[in-house]
Amino acid sequence: MHNSSPEFALMPASPHPSDEQARALDWLTLRQVAGLGDVGAARLVEASGSLTAALASLTVAQRSSARAHATEIRQHVADVGARVLPRDHAEYPARALELHDAPVVLFARGTIASSYAPAVAIVGTRAASRYGLRVTRAIATACARAGVSVVSGLARGIDAAAHEAALAAGGRTVAVLGTGVSIHYPRSHRSLQERIAGEGLLLSELPPRESGHGGTFPRRNRIIAALADVTVVVEAGEGSGALITADHALELGRTVACVPNAIDLPSAYGSNALLKAHAEPILSPNDVLALLNLKAAPRAAPVLDDGAAQCWDALQQGATDVLSIAQRTGMAARDVSAQLSALEIEGLVSFDPTGMVRPAPGLSTGSRVG
Repeated sequence: MHNSSPEFALMPASPHPSDEQARALDWLTLRQVAGLGDVGAARLVEASGSLTAALASLTVAQRSSARAHATEIRQHVADVGARVLPRDHAEYPARALELHDAPVVLFARGTIASSYAPAVAIVGTRAASRYGLRVTRAIATACARAGVSVVSGLARGIDAAAHEAALAAGGRTVAVLGTGVSIHYPRSHRSLQERIAGEGLLLSELPPRESGHGGTFPRRNRIIAALADVTVVVEAGEGSGALITADHALELGRTVACVPNAIDLPSAYGSNALLKAHAEPILSPNDVLALLNLKAAPRAAPVLDDGAAQCWDALQQGATDVLSIAQRTGMAARDVSAQLSALEIEGLVSFDPTGMVRPAPGLSTGSRVG
C-alpha cells in the first residue's frame, strides 16, 4: 500500500500552472538522482518533511546533475506533446499509489479520464490463438460499451486486440508502456499507439524517448494491475507476463479472472493453471461485468447490409454454424465466413470453442437492412 504520510495521502487541487510545472521539475530532479529510485525518493521526501527539503538534502553535485537531466527530460516531454504527472499531482492515477513502489513520476499522452474507474485489465499472450483473440474482443467490447476502461500493455496478441476492440466500441482504453510514450513498440503498432494517444491514454514511468529494456516490460505490469478493478487473463503460456500482472493484482487485493481454454494448447498452460489455482472463471463477457457489479445494457438490433443481414437473420432463425447459415441463405460458405468475421469484429456475434456461432449477449432480436 502507498505511504500514508500527509505528503502523499491526499490528491490536492492543481496549483497555479507555473507552480505546478516547477513542482513537476522538482520531482523529476529527485527521480534522476543516481541510486535513489522510486521508493528511495518517496522515503527521502517523507523523512525530510517536504520535497523542497529533500532536494536541499542532496549534495550540490547530485542536485546539479539531476537537475540537468530533469530539464532535458522536461523538454522531451514538451516536444512529444506529453505531460509529467508527479505522484502528488491531482491527475496522477490515485490507484497507482497503492503500489509499494509507485512511480514517483508518470508520463502521459492522451485523456487522463480514460484511466478512471471502473476499469478492467485484459492481458494475455502475444502468440494468441484465434479463440483467444475472439474472446478478448468480445470481453473488451462488452466492457467498453458498459463504460468500463480497458487497460492493457499494447503488446501483440491479446493486448492489441483488447485496445482495438475498446476503441471500435467507442470506449475508453489505457495502454501502459514498457517504453517511453513517444517510442513505437512494437513498430507494427504505431498507428494503434497514436490512436490511443488521441482517443485514450498512454502511460509510462519511463521518460518519453527511452526505448526500455527487458526488465521494463515486466515492471509495467504492476501499473496495469493497479489501475484495474479486475484483471482478466484471457490466454497465457507458462512464464507469460500476463501471469505477472495477475500476481500483482492479487498482491493489491484485486480480483483476478481467467478464460478457460484447451488443455493441450501451450499458449494457455499458464492461464489454465491460474484458473485451477484461484482465478474467477469467465464463461461470457457478462461474467466480467458481474465482477464489476455492472450489467450489459440492452442494445438495439444492428443496421446491416444485405449479406450481413441475411446471416444475422439466419442466426435468429436457429442456424448455429457456417454450413447451416449457408444452407438457409443460399450463400457460399466462404462468403458466410467473411460476413461472420465482420460481425464478430463489430461485437455482434461470438464463437464458442467448437465453432458454433451466436448473437452476442444483450442484443435484441431482429435486424434492419441499411
